[in-house]
Amino acid sequence: MAGLMDVLGEGGSGNGDLGTPGLGDAVGGLSNKELMAEARMTLSGNWGMAVLGYVLYTALTMSFSLFVFGATIFVSTVAGLNGGNAESASGLMGLVSNTVQFLIGGALAVGFCSFFLGIAQDAEARLELLFTGFRRFWKSFAVYFFYTLLIFLWLLLLIIPGIIASFRYAMAFFIIAEDEDCGPLEAITRSKEMMVGNKWKYFCLQWRFFWWILLAVFFTGCIGFLWLVPYMQTSMAKFYEDVK
Repeated sequence: MAGLMDVLGEGGSGNGDLGTPGLGDAVGGLSNKELMAEARMTLSGNWGMAVLGYVLYTALTMSFSLFVFGATIFVSTVAGLNGGNAESASGLMGLVSNTVQFLIGGALAVGFCSFFLGIAQDAEARLELLFTGFRRFWKSFAVYFFYTLLIFLWLLLLIIPGIIASFRYAMAFFIIAEDEDCGPLEAITRSKEMMVGNKWKYFCLQWRFFWWILLAVFFTGCIGFLWLVPYMQTSMAKFYEDVK
């Protein structure tokens, strides 16, 4: 990992916006180990609600997918029975499905960040925060659009710059979740400013969870994700609090 930092780092110069987005040296106040410890402490007494929030978020995500999937089967069947082109109908519904998923992606992401930010800030899990993104639907969609577009443009260069760009803009959803007056482009800009010198720290925080993910996959049959994802997301919210 040190080699990756040497190749891609900004060198703490603060000029990351002028060239390829680098990783840089951490400037946040707490170490990743301390952030994770704070996340565990904050989740103490809130694990049940945190898991429930994650389950509800997953159910919301899957419900849209299942609805569009069912609609696709229905439309294809009706088209086939009426002598239409079932394959074309299925393709059209696939396009509709992808469009719907893209439209609601921002609202889901902002709501997810808002829920765990509430835990990180107030040590209180409030399920209504999961719907924050839908209450700010177009703003959430706009920040999701710019987030996706900018990462895609960096990916046109190389995979690594695209990945690091995703680190650069990662705080935008937390910003929108916390500040309802913040605009989409302002959130992108503020995220870039927060992450100057903190991308390497963010990468290392995610790397710490990589091994937990492997354990969850191979030893718990993915059931462990019910606790791991809230732990991860609360740690990311603590990271946001540390660098904002």
